[in-house]
Amino acid sequence: MKRKVIQLSTKTLVISLPLDWAEKNKVIKGSEVEVIEKDDRLLITTQPTESLKIILNLTDKTVFDKRYIGDLYIRGYDEIKIKFQNPTILEEIRKIDLLGYDIVETGKDYCIIKNVASALEAEFDTMLRKCFMLTKQMFSSLVDHFEGNDVNLKEVRKLEAENNKISVFCLRILNKHGYKESHKTTFLYVIAREIEAICDILKYIIDDLAEGAKVNDKTKKYFKEVSNFYTAYYELFYKYDKDKFKEFYNKRKELIRDGRKMDGIGRHALNLVVAIYNITGPGLTMNIENIYK
Repeated sequence: MKRKVIQLSTKTLVISLPLDWAEKNKVIKGSEVEVIEKDDRLLITTQPTESLKIILNLTDKTVFDKRYIGDLYIRGYDEIKIKFQNPTILEEIRKIDLLGYDIVETGKDYCIIKNVASALEAEFDTMLRKCFMLTKQMFSSLVDHFEGNDVNLKEVRKLEAENNKISVFCLRILNKHGYKESHKTTFLYVIAREIEAICDILKYIIDDLAEGAKVNDKTKKYFKEVSNFYTAYYELFYKYDKDKFKEFYNKRKELIRDGRKMDGIGRHALNLVVAIYNITGPGLTMNIENIYK
């Protein structure tokens, strides 16, 4: 429905509330409503913004997986009380490593997890860029290793766990608050999730190397090209260039053609090409107005 904007003073603009909505929600003169800004939209609600809380009752017949806590974290819950009959579950809960989630209270048969990093939730852009950079660091470290430089692959592998923590935090922010430009929220969710998947593939490459996988010169050269392909995407994401995108697009075809002839580490590298290109679409679509001016 359309409402006409009325100017009451030099700096005050007002609109009327629909009468049916006001009566249904018991809004009368003097009532207070919550007004939430979302990009070019305003959400008006009679309910104050509240933290999401939940109680989980775990019985001996309940199958518990600590990943369930991760899912609630992504969904945006700020407090989880877990009641349990088996005290060994607490040890599993203590292994959960989520940015801003801490166990703040424990008892004989329960524990409470709370979000203690609310201020960080305003830092989505910083966190997403950190995901990109950690992934880039994993790529470059593996290139250095293949070129014969002294690289501690065990330490490089730890970057995957750090990236996982930050990318999941990005998903939580998007689910809980959305993005400041609301139309980008879904696309950024896909990008953050897929960057984590790219790091998983890099982790598998490190695991294969630790188990003695052999890498020939052809595969080493191919992996370096894939690493450069990722860097090209990263640069395009933050600064689109029509000519560079054309090079990127053509390089993708070449890398897929060459990767299909490989196995072992080379096949992992081909999967990286596919994963990198999978996040190209969301990145372009959310900025389509600026790209095709």
